[in-house]
Amino acid sequence: MKRFIRNILVFILPVIILTLLVIWLDFFKVFGFQDYYATQTIGLNREMITTKTFNHYREEENFDSFIFGSSRSQAYKCENWAPYLPENSKPFHFDASGEGIWGISKKIEYIDELGDTIKNALVLIDRDVLRITDIRDGHLFISMPCVSKQSEVDYYGAFLKASLNPKFLISYLDYTIFKTHRGYMGPLINPNKFGHTVNDKNGDIWYGVNKEIKEDSLGYYNKQLNKGVFYERPVAEPIKCAVTEKEITQLNSIKAIFNKHNTNYKIVIGPTYDQVPMEEEQLKLLQQIFGKENIYDFSGKNVFSEPISNFYESVHYKPHVANKIMELVYKSN
Repeated sequence: MKRFIRNILVFILPVIILTLLVIWLDFFKVFGFQDYYATQTIGLNREMITTKTFNHYREEENFDSFIFGSSRSQAYKCENWAPYLPENSKPFHFDASGEGIWGISKKIEYIDELGDTIKNALVLIDRDVLRITDIRDGHLFISMPCVSKQSEVDYYGAFLKASLNPKFLISYLDYTIFKTHRGYMGPLINPNKFGHTVNDKNGDIWYGVNKEIKEDSLGYYNKQLNKGVFYERPVAEPIKCAVTEKEITQLNSIKAIFNKHNTNYKIVIGPTYDQVPMEEEQLKLLQQIFGKENIYDFSGKNVFSEPISNFYESVHYKPHVANKIMELVYKSN
């Protein structure tokens, strides 16, 4: 019996030690409130960062105006939005990587649950956002339990699993030693040549790629073209963005809270590189729920989606595009 227990301990003890070590190292900065961008080697959960930042500063800053959306919403900066808001407004950028309408609705419900005010809202959506109507998993996308109302075991377990993933550990050691981002690392290791610049309080990010483009814009875009990042358009058979009951429920939840707070809101359907227009049934649904006067559709082929210089790659458009869109949205009133 003793021999059996000893053999079990010999097998289990290294696993326990490794698990405790990765928890102590806290690769993904899950514990406590931290300076998340002090080092930018490891890809972090953006939603965790914005949620913790909001929780940390909400009583001090009294945020009352919010930008919601996926990483595409980072084209919009609080400082550029502020001139269109009432004086003394306090904007916060509550985005998440790969955000969907489920995540947007949960964040709005969370703010309301806390008893905070939503005086103004800028909601950035597209076909991808409307398709994501369920909770997301994986350490880069999972929502904090305070927002999702899901299990803390599942939440922290996702980060523990990612920390013990051999591919991540190899990627981390490889990059730490050789300082070179290799293709197999994917988003596990931040591939940017330059680090991001962030506003620690309102959630805005200025991507490091801006510095790379400023340094050599021609070289940057030639590299993207050679890699096939900017593909041929139009897309032959785009995935249809069909209206679902879950989507309708989540959109109605958002509208109910906006009504409760008497929110001045704008729903912007942003341009995408693929130039696929928003489906007519989706557009009608949004207009029905939020009012036609509050929906601004910049999807499809237009002056914003046509030039590749308006995009960093085939996913994210640039702040100068967002600035022009805000000018059109707010000055149209």
